[in-house]
Amino acid sequence: MFIDNKREGEEETKKETAKPKQFIPKAIGQKVTIRLMDGRPLIAKLESHNNYELLLDVGKGKKIIVFKHAIGTLEYEALDEGR
Repeated sequence: MFIDNKREGEEETKKETAKPKQFIPKAIGQKVTIRLMDGRPLIAKLESHNNYELLLDVGKGKKIIVFKHAIGTLEYEALDEGR
């Protein structure tokens, strides 16, 4: 049984926090250079991502999944956004 410490009529106050801007969604569909933790580079097109993995298209019909914790750096050419 869970204990509810809230009093009747009392509502939780939610603090509005600014969500940090993410750069990985901006790189989808672009050519990226990923350097793994062991130093090996991967050059591929970023297909999709989730909380733990990136799906990369390395060409010739081959796709690979890279776990985010194995990535040292990720580089891509940012497109100008109205500047």
